[in-house]
Amino acid sequence: MEQTHLPMHHDPFLVGVSFLVAIFASYAALAVINRLRKGAAGGNWLWLGAATFGLGVWAMHFIAMTALQLDMMVGYDPLLTLVSVFFAILGAAAAFKLVGKTTVNLAEVLGSGFFLGAGIGTMHYVGMMAMRLDATLSFDLPMVAVSVLVAVVLGTFGIWTLTSPVFDRVPFRHLITAIITGSAIPFMHYTAMLAARFSQTGSEAMHTMVATGNLISLNVFLLLAVAVVGLPMFLTSLLETPADRAQEVEA
Repeated sequence: MEQTHLPMHHDPFLVGVSFLVAIFASYAALAVINRLRKGAAGGNWLWLGAATFGLGVWAMHFIAMTALQLDMMVGYDPLLTLVSVFFAILGAAAAFKLVGKTTVNLAEVLGSGFFLGAGIGTMHYVGMMAMRLDATLSFDLPMVAVSVLVAVVLGTFGIWTLTSPVFDRVPFRHLITAIITGSAIPFMHYTAMLAARFSQTGSEAMHTMVATGNLISLNVFLLLAVAVVGLPMFLTSLLETPADRAQEVEA
């Protein structure tokens, strides 16, 4: 018997919000990495930047999933949902480690873009596996590959604009870089959604899991999204030293 795929629609307003959250998180993360490139002490700043970007990927993903309209009840497995964010953070940490210094070469830019895109892609698909609903989820594998490639290409381009001397004199350079790098997240996500296929099963398992409280509602993530992206920005201000502020003014 041929399966009928459920139609998917997205709320335009929340789609727009997801782009803004991704760009905002990228801008905050790249501001941290820029401090590393100017000689700030390594470990704390590196992980703060990685956490900022990774949490931004996570928040963007679940805002976008809130925007998804499937006309059926959807819940999320708490453990897989939590685990998914660590892939984005680790990918960003590996990426920023390569370029968090004064001079970088082409191989490091390409490697950074790869890790950034791979982290975004892994977070997305682990997050998708956390979905619990009365439907089976399958993927078009060529489109899966395309979605990850989108993240890698845009991430690499964004990292290049951050590190290349060519862009030193470009007005609003960091905003441009944040828009490019941040856009890698939602463009990857919405390309990946073209690879997703939901086929209704008609089972009652979802309703049972909701009744026993084993799943969490996506609305929780919508409420937390601003907090998880804004927290690293707050931590950045706490870790900033007078020397960092003076360096920023001189730049």
